[in-house]
Amino acid sequence: MITITKTKTATTTKAAPRMAKAPAGAQGRRFDAAQKQQALMLLGAGMSSAQVAATIGTSTQSLRRWVTKAASGVPGIAPAPVATKTPSTTRTKAPGVAPVPVATKTSSTKRTKAPVAKHDDDATPKDAPPKPRSPYAPADPAHGLSDIEVAGILEWKKKHPSMGPAQLRAQLKRFNGWRLSIKAIARVLRGHGYAVVHRKSRPIGPEPVRFEAPRRNALWQADFCEVRVGDERLHVLLILDDFSRFLVGHALTDSPSSAVATATFRTAVARHGKPEAVRTDRGGAFVAHTKDGDFARMLEAELVDHIVGRSYSPRGGGKVESAVGTVKRELWECFHFEDRDEAVRRLDAFVEEYNFRRAHMGIDGLTPADRFFGRADHVLARVDAVSRGRNGALAKSVAPGAPVEETLAAASGAPLEVLRLVVHDGVMEMRFCGARVQLGPLVS
Repeated sequence: MITITKTKTATTTKAAPRMAKAPAGAQGRRFDAAQKQQALMLLGAGMSSAQVAATIGTSTQSLRRWVTKAASGVPGIAPAPVATKTPSTTRTKAPGVAPVPVATKTSSTKRTKAPVAKHDDDATPKDAPPKPRSPYAPADPAHGLSDIEVAGILEWKKKHPSMGPAQLRAQLKRFNGWRLSIKAIARVLRGHGYAVVHRKSRPIGPEPVRFEAPRRNALWQADFCEVRVGDERLHVLLILDDFSRFLVGHALTDSPSSAVATATFRTAVARHGKPEAVRTDRGGAFVAHTKDGDFARMLEAELVDHIVGRSYSPRGGGKVESAVGTVKRELWECFHFEDRDEAVRRLDAFVEEYNFRRAHMGIDGLTPADRFFGRADHVLARVDAVSRGRNGALAKSVAPGAPVEETLAAASGAPLEVLRLVVHDGVMEMRFCGARVQLGPLVS
């Protein structure tokens, strides 16, 4: 019988070098607090890590971990005492360890560093005081508002105290050509002491159905509201075009009478044309039908459809209700009128501004006049072109409150006036591409 025996051939492999090797039998050994404290005492006495590791029977890696734990305040390990340097030429030896000579540094081998003069420009960023951050700057420092934009926001807010950030954004885009964020405008308002009030966008309930007339004069809406003028209790009548939100008629009267509604309606028709239909609530001034001058009989004679809302249901008249709220909020809640004539003048001026110089958020940031007079597409194209460019020099050239489409003739290809000299109130001004530079008063 032949037996085959397999023999294993010993192969030699090159082991990776190790930084520090623990003594034989040190692997897996546990050290108590007293041994660790002894090792720290030896290190504090001046022995090297290799000598302490050989004395205790551990590795240098374990010593480093013990020192780290002692410095971090781990319970059971006290920090090592600091060794005081003595002029002796030998280190403190442990039992059974030969003394190791220590090289003494002499003055000839010691290097001296020349003092370096510190200047203000050499201050490190850590020592330099932090730069004050603008309260208007967003988290990204690459984006922010210029001083011109901040001044424009505050100017519109002073002019319309009840407007919020979203409404101010619509005004700035329509009349200044600036595309600003609502959050940036809110930061400016809070930075100047204005309280930003957040209102719910819509009431809780079923989703509202949006309706809008297809063209101007297709549907008008009318409503009365009560206001105070001194000690008197008066009423304001508003007649609004549903398509454009243009206030075609208004009046300040003692009481909501049918005669006032009829007279105001006839004046609006003479100025803006006859509507196809009129929507009102069930107020007595609108549904009166007994006499010839009553509002409902007049609409029937003029062949104008009269849409009357249901009792205790404001649905369908939201646009004129919103206009009533704007008049109360931005006029009667901001000013106190003692004289009726003054109230009439301020109401006329407010309606004029509402129609021509106030952007409406419900019609893409346009003014009611833009829609009512059929220039919405033309204005939107120009405003978007300016807001995309966001040119600061162009923003300076636009006079406050002036419509953008009337000042940017270059956008439509019309000739652009580059340089002009103007005398205004005895002061010579040079106008270069819309920018104004005062040269000084004229001296005769």
